[in-house]
Amino acid sequence: MIREKNMSVDNEKNPVLGIDLGTTFSAIARWDGREPRTYQTKGGGDTLQSVVYYDPKKTEFLVGKLAYRRGLLYPENMALGIKRKIDDASQKIEVGGQQFSPVELSSKILERLYSDVAEKFPQGQFESRGTVVTVPYYFKAHQCENTRQAAEAANINCIGILQEPIAASLSYAWQLVQDHPEREVSENILVFDLGGGTFDLTLFELKQTKEKLLFEVMATGGNDRLGGMDFDESLVQLFLRKGDITLDGLSETNKRKPRQKLIESAVNTKVTLSSMESDYVTITDILPGKYIDTEINRAEFENSIQVYINKIEAIIEKLWVTANIKPTNIDRVILVGGSSKIPRFKSLLCDLIGEDKVYANTNPDLCVAQGAAMYAAYLDDREVFGREIEIRTRTCHGLGVETVQGKFKEIIPANRKTPCQNTQIFTNDADNAIQLDIKVYQGSAPLVKDNTLIGTLNIPGLPPKRRGELDIRVTFKVGEEQTLSVTVEVEGMRKSALLKYA
Repeated sequence: MIREKNMSVDNEKNPVLGIDLGTTFSAIARWDGREPRTYQTKGGGDTLQSVVYYDPKKTEFLVGKLAYRRGLLYPENMALGIKRKIDDASQKIEVGGQQFSPVELSSKILERLYSDVAEKFPQGQFESRGTVVTVPYYFKAHQCENTRQAAEAANINCIGILQEPIAASLSYAWQLVQDHPEREVSENILVFDLGGGTFDLTLFELKQTKEKLLFEVMATGGNDRLGGMDFDESLVQLFLRKGDITLDGLSETNKRKPRQKLIESAVNTKVTLSSMESDYVTITDILPGKYIDTEINRAEFENSIQVYINKIEAIIEKLWVTANIKPTNIDRVILVGGSSKIPRFKSLLCDLIGEDKVYANTNPDLCVAQGAAMYAAYLDDREVFGREIEIRTRTCHGLGVETVQGKFKEIIPANRKTPCQNTQIFTNDADNAIQLDIKVYQGSAPLVKDNTLIGTLNIPGLPPKRRGELDIRVTFKVGEEQTLSVTVEVEGMRKSALLKYA
């Protein structure tokens, strides 16, 4: 069966978009009909600082570089690292004397990205046909859902949520197609995604044929609390030690301005040390009569972040075991995220895998947004690339239920190919229970309090039975698009639910 191609699409005024919503920087790109193109933000540059400033006097929001600059003067009015807080949509972040949820603040960043593009056209002439927003592969279900809600709050037509390493790999794969359209390729690709707040490690097998681009996830690892912000804090502590200064004893309010000065210098030093062996740091008026005037070399910086280097090395080592693969069997490494530019991490990967395999033709800051724009184009028109795109994923976290004493019983483990399903049989823990609550969790900790609640299935109307006499069959089924369906069967009664999971 064929369908008529829509020739009236305007990829300038009505494009499909991809947004990389980052912890420290964000980017937006469009598919122009031939390739992905990154938009420049209103303030110049291809990325937007993921910083929100709320001015209580004018009751207005600022986002980006200006927000950061104003925040250096009034740090109590500024929110940083919002992506790290998106796991709890109910928490309140105080900015400018007002309280906002991380979803509300994330929506301000997305809104600014979109409006920067829309304002390039006369009012009312720009409207995206659909937008894909990216998240770390290691995000749990509720973090993905909260990201989607942020897009909706920004009045963005979100047609998909895509994992960042898949977006980066799609950008790389399209370059392969452009360079060698007729070649059939099979490669093992490692995406090393180290951003401002999160670390994702994803191993793919990429197969390119004339008919299809196939991405099959082989293994994943990561930490959604590890990234450039931690390295900045390590440098801050190094500055304080070298300057023989302490902020201990100060109230949180009095700490804000000196800490912002220190963090700004730390960010600049981190960037400088990615290309230079040393940097001279001068920070005046940290406290009355206190200043820092010192030299920091790359070795000192690397030593200050050694605890994080160790964590990253451990995640990499675990990945080899999970995938049952040797580092030498990796064909290509794609670096993603600003912190992947730190020389220590590139040298680590070169030593493990080989310098010639670390791919330098993608921009670590932009390839995620570009890949997201490509995926949006594919969702909009499945024939846009002249071949099918298939993504085969694995479960990133274990899935299971709560049992007695708050224990977690895993039903589907992490790193299981999807689609998949498994059934476990349980029994009643109390006499004459007439209803059951089956609580479903995502995670791997032995106690449910350390995992994430996805949902609860209530089974009413049970026949009264003594403890241990009921057979409770619980079936988990994860679909190709990472949807989780849970079915509970008790005494001939059957209840199912489709739970949001990614």
